[in-house]
Amino acid sequence: MNNLKYLVFLIGFFVFSACKNQESKTEVNETEFTLNSFKTLPKEIDGCSCIFSKNEKDYEQSKFVFASNFDSIAFVSINNKVIKLKLSSRVYKPNTVENEDYICKYNTEEYKITIEIKADKTKKHADESWWNKGLISIENKNGKKVTQEFVGESGC
Repeated sequence: MNNLKYLVFLIGFFVFSACKNQESKTEVNETEFTLNSFKTLPKEIDGCSCIFSKNEKDYEQSKFVFASNFDSIAFVSINNKVIKLKLSSRVYKPNTVENEDYICKYNTEEYKITIEIKADKTKKHADESWWNKGLISIENKNGKKVTQEFVGESGC
């Protein structure tokens, strides 16, 4: 009889420990996230746009971390899920020509995204486009923040 009580106690203890471990993993997963690349541009990205990658090699291989339609819609991939963003503000740096140096902010229920864009006048791909570099910052509702430098092209 004592062995049975001991066995029931051990089984209960292991079940409780397993449940507690699962709760801890769930909490960690809700706060941690990564910015990933995506290869297929969403259909809303057509015509004038900004398309950015982590580096020039990724850009040449069509691995993008950010894409916007120049108007009010943008996309990023967080935890390998492409998320549609809505522009909340665009502020141009003083003494710059429009579309050269500016900051865009986007918000979703889960994230606040800031894109700091700087024109790179040393590189040009086409007449109606320009090369950019900058920084993307993403903060989740729990305060965890991820930042990533980028390069890419804007234009029509």
